[in-house]
Amino acid sequence: MTIKTKFINREDELAYIEQEYKDTNFKFISIIGRRRVGKTRLIEEFIKEKKSASYFLVQELDDLGLRMSFAEKLHRDLNMNFLGTPTWDDIFKEIFMLSETSRIILIFDEFQRFLKINKSVPSLLQGYIDKYAKKSKLFLIVTGSSIGMMHRLFDYSSALYGRRTGQITISPLKSFYLNEWFPGTPLEKIIEIYSVFGGTPKYLEDAEPEKTLVENIKNKILDKRSILYIEPEILIKTELAESSTYMSILKLISEGKTKSIEIADSLSIKTTSLNYFLNILEKDMEFIKKELIVTEQKERQKKVIYKMNDPFFKFWFRYIYPYKSDIEIENTDYVIQKIENNINSFTGYCFEDVCKEILLKSNTKDEPTPFKFSKIGSWWGHKRENGLRKELEIDIVALNENTKEILFCECKWQKNVDAKRILYDLKEKSKFVEWNKENRAEYYAVFAKSFQNKISEPDTILFDLTDLENAIK
Repeated sequence: MTIKTKFINREDELAYIEQEYKDTNFKFISIIGRRRVGKTRLIEEFIKEKKSASYFLVQELDDLGLRMSFAEKLHRDLNMNFLGTPTWDDIFKEIFMLSETSRIILIFDEFQRFLKINKSVPSLLQGYIDKYAKKSKLFLIVTGSSIGMMHRLFDYSSALYGRRTGQITISPLKSFYLNEWFPGTPLEKIIEIYSVFGGTPKYLEDAEPEKTLVENIKNKILDKRSILYIEPEILIKTELAESSTYMSILKLISEGKTKSIEIADSLSIKTTSLNYFLNILEKDMEFIKKELIVTEQKERQKKVIYKMNDPFFKFWFRYIYPYKSDIEIENTDYVIQKIENNINSFTGYCFEDVCKEILLKSNTKDEPTPFKFSKIGSWWGHKRENGLRKELEIDIVALNENTKEILFCECKWQKNVDAKRILYDLKEKSKFVEWNKENRAEYYAVFAKSFQNKISEPDTILFDLTDLENAIK
């Protein structure tokens, strides 16, 4: 029996596809997102009660093998017949001719693989779209997990530029949707799971909320038979040349080297050379994200840092990749000890992202907390103390550039937090944030598991886990 991935937080995407399907004109929609993020699951949900639908995975075959496989699939699904060995011209011609009288759903999964198998296919498809689209009832969907390649297939220099009628980007689940994935599970446990497994549906299938976080790590990630043990390495080696350089960069970022100069120095390469690799990791693979100090208007290299975009990849490069030699010889006790010693602080960094996501969610409500902001991010800087430079950082800063309101937030993955002390430190650091200093209205927030005392101060909000659970309902 096949166990399907849960269908959570894809209702908007499904509704969009259904709406487009009801319009019987020609449609061409792309669905782009990383591997295992749920693209195929969305397709399954869409076509499960549809007739005249054909789903085809573009496998890494030679061109002839792929044509024969596709022709056979079209025969089974749509009762289409081809004489001899059909060319792509033959196949597309028959599809578009049939679509003049019938509403056909045709899905190409991993469409970008055509660029390696037969680069002429997108151009051929473009020609048939131009010739038949006005009379066609074809509902064409193409999906792809090689994000950069998929975007290039539709950019201004591509044959398919301007031919799409719609596009969908599929991202991992936000942290607060995990309460639907693990119903009845306390938020503290959900945040712990999210900090390690992230929001990728296929990865979440392995997590067992009834077990401790360390047990989950030991059984589902450190086990050499687990998919998650080798997932990042296989993905990078499959998608990227010079994979060792990309792996080294991701390891350094996961360890806290977030500035390009730090990464370049560690790798003994020029910053200009590093930028090429960072750009691929950010835009083509979406493994990392570039962050600018939230109060800055223009991007400057000194004001930019790079962070891991996915909690699981951050965990893997921090605690699996550096210790592969130990794991391979079954010396996992040493690795587990390293994880146990640091897992609370590791989860704390992820907690900042969870709090940011919840603030973004509340910002869409009629009564935002405490005002509607137009930008959200982090702030970092420094001060001079006793002649020495001291680095400063504020976990979350949200602001409204029109109303000159600003919210400063600290996130503490701890119980019984002394709110008064944290607020004092937060207000002291906020004095070094130069944004609209003379005219701004200031607000403060502290997020924690729990507080010693929930003090009440003007323009100040305290969020414990109970408050956060209420905020995501």
